[in-house]
Amino acid sequence: MLCLLVLSMLFVYSTPLLSQEVGSISGLVRDAETGDVLTGANVYIKGTSNGTSTDLRGFYLLKNVPTGEQTIVVSYLGFNSTELTVQISGKIRTERDIALEENFYELEGIVVQTNLQGQARALNQQKTALNIKNVVAADLIGRFPDPNVAEALRRVPAITVQRDQGEARYIQIRGTNPNLSNISVNGEQIPSPEGGVRFVALDMIPSDVLTSIEVNKAITPDMDGDAIGGAVNLNTLSAVSGKIMKATIAGNFNNQMDDYSPLGGQLSAAYGDRTNNNKLGYLVSASYTRHNRGSDNNEMEYSDGDLEVLELRDYELTRERVGVITSLDYKVSPTSQFFFNGYYNYFSDQELRRRVNVELDKFGREFKDRFEEQQIFSASFGGDHSLNNRFKIDYMASYSYADQNTPKDRQIVFEQEVEDAEGDAIDLVTFDRRDPDYPQWNLTPDAATAGAGVYNYDAFEFDSFEENSELTTDQHFTSRLNLTNYYNIGSDVVGELKFGGLFRTKLKDRDPNVQIFDFDGDLQFADVQSDFVDNNFLSNEYAQDLGFVSDADLIREFFNANMANFELEEDDSIVDSESERYNATENTYAAYAMTELRKGAWSGIIGARYEFTDIEYTGNIVEFDADGNLLPVREETGTNDFGFFLPMVHLNYAATPLTNIRFAWTNSFARPNYFDLAPYQIINREDEEIELGNPALDPTRAMNFDLMAEYYFNSVGIISAGVFYKRLENFIYIRNFEFSSTGNLNGFEATQPVNGDDADLWGFEVNLQQQLNFLPGFASGFGIYANYTYTYSEATLFNADGVARTVALPGQAESIGNFALSYEKFGFSGRVAMSYAGAFIDELRANEGDDRFYDEHLQIDVSATQRVAPNVQIFAEINNLTNQPLRFYNGVSSRPEQQEFYSFWMNAGIKFRF
Repeated sequence: MLCLLVLSMLFVYSTPLLSQEVGSISGLVRDAETGDVLTGANVYIKGTSNGTSTDLRGFYLLKNVPTGEQTIVVSYLGFNSTELTVQISGKIRTERDIALEENFYELEGIVVQTNLQGQARALNQQKTALNIKNVVAADLIGRFPDPNVAEALRRVPAITVQRDQGEARYIQIRGTNPNLSNISVNGEQIPSPEGGVRFVALDMIPSDVLTSIEVNKAITPDMDGDAIGGAVNLNTLSAVSGKIMKATIAGNFNNQMDDYSPLGGQLSAAYGDRTNNNKLGYLVSASYTRHNRGSDNNEMEYSDGDLEVLELRDYELTRERVGVITSLDYKVSPTSQFFFNGYYNYFSDQELRRRVNVELDKFGREFKDRFEEQQIFSASFGGDHSLNNRFKIDYMASYSYADQNTPKDRQIVFEQEVEDAEGDAIDLVTFDRRDPDYPQWNLTPDAATAGAGVYNYDAFEFDSFEENSELTTDQHFTSRLNLTNYYNIGSDVVGELKFGGLFRTKLKDRDPNVQIFDFDGDLQFADVQSDFVDNNFLSNEYAQDLGFVSDADLIREFFNANMANFELEEDDSIVDSESERYNATENTYAAYAMTELRKGAWSGIIGARYEFTDIEYTGNIVEFDADGNLLPVREETGTNDFGFFLPMVHLNYAATPLTNIRFAWTNSFARPNYFDLAPYQIINREDEEIELGNPALDPTRAMNFDLMAEYYFNSVGIISAGVFYKRLENFIYIRNFEFSSTGNLNGFEATQPVNGDDADLWGFEVNLQQQLNFLPGFASGFGIYANYTYTYSEATLFNADGVARTVALPGQAESIGNFALSYEKFGFSGRVAMSYAGAFIDELRANEGDDRFYDEHLQIDVSATQRVAPNVQIFAEINNLTNQPLRFYNGVSSRPEQQEFYSFWMNAGIKFRF
């Protein structure tokens, strides 16, 4: 309430000042040599606190400028500051474009700084922002071997990633899991195409359709409040200043796929321009990538620390990624415009999985053929208008759609068991864990006598065949409105008072269709056996590798030719389909008020946001009676609502023109994952077990404190250090407990997402980016990119027996670091980059010793680009030189649960820009 009181007083105090006669000045800030606009330039009236920074279009607008002669000062990292004198007339807007000269010095006629314009643009945006953020420019993204957005974000301080098939997929900011952060494109949230979660797999978005990435680590009241970890905004390409023509053609190679098809390709292009006296701007960009990927994998399951199941898996994948961006804007005047933005992303994954299961009492051979595709589409229309020298209005309406479609997911299973005279299964193997990463097995005497064996193909019998499909959709309808009033308090305090609101409707629907078949006939493993053998599986750690596996074409042909003999297992099919089917409707209403204040070296934001959400979910109750018979499926509806008042304060002190000291106190929250809120129940009366969703879940709430110091090198670079603390309430985890109910389910063993007690998370981060151009001669081309983050967290939850235990938050890695040594000179740009993330809890389980950990990850990548003509570059990139695996472990590192190896992959091609 204190924030609202201060805002009200400011509004009342500033109202009489609105009658004073003032003018305004606006224009573009450009690079004098190239004509490119400069984003994040600092523009202010000399001798006053009245200042601003240029936006993504390079446009600045200074309002409330006193009449008479004024001196405008413009500064930008990597460029010489400039001053110009203008005559301001009351109630009239003065237009002045400003050109800055680079201060990148030359040595013997050769420009030392050749590729730093993008980095300068990003650091200037970061420097002039009123909140704590990191900005990554497209140029810097392009100089690392990062094909998708998640790969690019792992270079940012305090961000870790989760991977799939070697590629970064989900991001985790400052030790929080992916669901606690917000992802948007051009300021609008991205809907999630995945079935049960809110977060987005960022490996589906190519990095070459972006102009910059903003990571807001301390949000402001005019941003969506569901961002405990942070808010990531992806800014797409647009025709901000003039003609854009660029293209990339490349090929790629995956060493893991040398037995299959290791080659793929990349093609991207963008074209945009401004016409009609620069009033109309348009841009179209498209990107297509095809990768052939694969992995060798072993997975283990334990009971009380003893190995019980070993799986050997071989993956073969083809992935395609498409990105299309459209941008259109029309300037009615330099301070009034309409815009339209659209983007479309498509991602497909054709997966073949060959699996051998070795269990104590049975063997299995399974083959999976799955095709999955995801797409995200968004279209937004809006406007931005200055009504006079004191007021501005901006608005936007958008529609976003995402889906995940799995039209084909086939799996065939063969099993081998041996029974004794009483019909009980006998033990087939004993495990040897002297090498815990690659456990071996030995046949028992009884199994050897019976002729059992993983490689005895004739002993395998058909078990089941599955034909599955699923469609999940997520739709967002959003409208926003913001009003800004520019005011002065006295002669040395300049402010912006901003109010706004939002309405958003979300519609989420998940529709799985599982069909499990038995076969009434004679189906032998030899009928669908392939002649393919992976002769180097896991570097021959297993003497006979996987052996022979099933063939996708033979399975498809056999099924189509013998459909009449395949019998649908109705109960199992219904359970697997209906237990995960749900739909959701969520309506969010938000309003905020904030003011930006500037006085001398001080600036800041004070304000508050209120968000209210009402939800309605439907799920299914799937129940088995005491005899194990499936009862009719029943639909259940659940409702809930929650509101959050989120006060925020940001303070910045410019100790010198290149030094910022920042403090932020913010409040934020995170809604539960979709499926956690669904009112589903799976009741097994025979075994007295129940699994259920929780429509009554409360969102997680956080109070956040940040303190950051930054020093910017005028030669384009930064050194910064900061500390942060988060106090979380109602964090969510999956709990196993004894169900308490007045009905006949009392005492059942239950599994349900629940709210935990409070949790604490704190840490610090340091960051250095510097071009070493002060060194002599050849050495002046070297540069350093380095950051390190330390985090620590404590949360309390309850074991299955009700005993409290203290854990780290899932997703919180203690140490995160990046280091890159670069060289920029003579048209050459090269990097050797290392990224490291420590181990973290991935899944909390009933007992502490069984928690699933995501192991530490150290990856080294190399990239190089050479300019061969003024508008032409050739490049080459190599990822994962150290063959770093994806690795999970059970409680302790010596009990691996999953190890997945990818070898290295590379990309090479040519870039054109005109």
